[in-house]
Amino acid sequence: MAGGPLRRLAYRHRWLYDSVTAVSSLSVGGTARLRRLAADWLLAALPPGARVLDLCCGSGEAAAPLLAAGAQVTGLDIAPRALELAARRHPRLTTVQGLAENPPLPPGSFDGIQISLALHEFPADERRQVLRAARRLVTPDGRLALVDLHPAGPALRLPQQLFCHLFETETATAFLALDLGDELQRCGWHPLRHELLAGGALQRWLAEPLPPP
Repeated sequence: MAGGPLRRLAYRHRWLYDSVTAVSSLSVGGTARLRRLAADWLLAALPPGARVLDLCCGSGEAAAPLLAAGAQVTGLDIAPRALELAARRHPRLTTVQGLAENPPLPPGSFDGIQISLALHEFPADERRQVLRAARRLVTPDGRLALVDLHPAGPALRLPQQLFCHLFETETATAFLALDLGDELQRCGWHPLRHELLAGGALQRWLAEPLPPP
């Protein structure tokens, strides 16, 4: 999955990645708000000091609001360089290298899990593995907060298509055709809240684990 023509360049040059993020976040109020969309709903649903896992944490930007609120945060990512950067930027973040589809963590370890703008990176089978892995890792009364792409309304449809063409892989296009609410239920989650943002280009979910069958 090589992705769009500017994807590799953006990940190689941090300034380009940050610039793309800044522009694309304007419709939700800027980069800082974009990075706390999942955290806000998760923090409102969990007790102070909760144990939270940031799946696909990258360099830790979306974990920062959780840490600032006093949560005990673990960030998991497959990329060692991203984890090194996350550890430098956020010394209180516990970092773990591993696959989001099969995290090297014990079941029931976390009160909450967030996945911020990462699920669209996975092919369908792996995406379901990620959601089921999250279900295993959360406590029975835990919560999952998700923020990701959603098919944009008319005003932002063309910019979204251009963005996906330039910076995303084909998994993002497939993700835009997905009913994420149904996907959550198939993977062991009961949706509690749902909101569309940025002219419909983003979706935010809060879910609780379904009881075991």
